[in-house]
Amino acid sequence: MRCRIEFCYFLIIALVTPKIVCAWGYDAHRRINWSAATIIPGTFGKYVRSNRQQLTHYAVVADYIKSSDSKEAPRHYIDADLYDDFPFDSLSGSLVDLEAKYGKDTVGKWGYVPWAIDETCSRVINMLKNKRWDEAIFYMSTLGHYISDIHVPLHVVENYNGQLTGNDGIHFRWEGRMVDEYVKSIRPSGPLPLISDSAFDFSMNIVRESYVTLQQILDADAKARQLLPPSEQQQLNSYDILPFEGPYLRSLYDQTAGLVQDRLEMAALRIAAMWVYCWNQAGQPPPPKR
Repeated sequence: MRCRIEFCYFLIIALVTPKIVCAWGYDAHRRINWSAATIIPGTFGKYVRSNRQQLTHYAVVADYIKSSDSKEAPRHYIDADLYDDFPFDSLSGSLVDLEAKYGKDTVGKWGYVPWAIDETCSRVINMLKNKRWDEAIFYMSTLGHYISDIHVPLHVVENYNGQLTGNDGIHFRWEGRMVDEYVKSIRPSGPLPLISDSAFDFSMNIVRESYVTLQQILDADAKARQLLPPSEQQQLNSYDILPFEGPYLRSLYDQTAGLVQDRLEMAALRIAAMWVYCWNQAGQPPPPKR
C-alpha cells in the first residue's frame, strides 16, 4: 500500500509540473532514458520501447522532488572521497550499516546514491514480480535518473561545484549548459553490459570510473574561463544563462567532447542493462500486451 501511495504522489508531481521541469534544462536525463529505452532486445525490450514516452517524461521527476523533500537530494550523489580514499573499497554493506558508522546526518550530507540505486532496483524487481507494470515503469525512470547522475564526475566527489579548486560554477556549466548547447544526440552502441554482481557493486564501479575523469573537467574549465575577464568568471557560479558564456562553453566542450559523449552513452547502456537485470531478477514475467 505504501508503494502505491508514493507512486500516486510522484505521478501527480510528474503530471502537473511538466513546464516547471522543462524550464530547469534537464533535457539530458530525458534523452538518456529515451536512448536506453530503444536498445533493449526481445519481448521485454519491445515493451520498454512502447513505454519510452513515459520513461522520458518521468526521467526528471526525481530532481523536482528535491525541491519539496530534503531527503531526496542525497540520493543523487555521493562524496565518495569524504568516506574513503580511492578506490573506496570500504564502501559496502547496507545503508543502515553506513549510517551506523558515520551517523545519519553525515550520510545525509555526503550522499548515498549507490544505495539509492540498489533500493530502487529492488523496488522495480518487486513491481515486476507482482505485475504492477505502470508502477514499474515509473520507478524504472527514477532508477535511470540515479544511474545517469553517477556518470557525472561532479556527482561523486566533495568538490562537486569546483568550489575547492577555483572552478566555482562548473557543475551547472558542464552537465547543464554545455550539454544543452552542444550535445545534439546520444547514440549508445555495442552490447548491453552484463550485470553479474549486485546493483550496488555495479553502481560503485561506475562511481570509480567517473571519479578518475574529474580532473579533465577541472583542467578544461580552468583553461576555458581564462577567455573571460575576472568579473565574468565570477558570474559563472550561478544557474543563469549568461550572455557572454559562449566562448567559455565552446572551449569547455572542445576539451571534453569525447568525455561527455562517453558518459552520456555509457549511462544509456547501463540503464538499459539495469532494467534488463531487474526483469531477469523478477523471473522474466511476460509483459502485458497492448
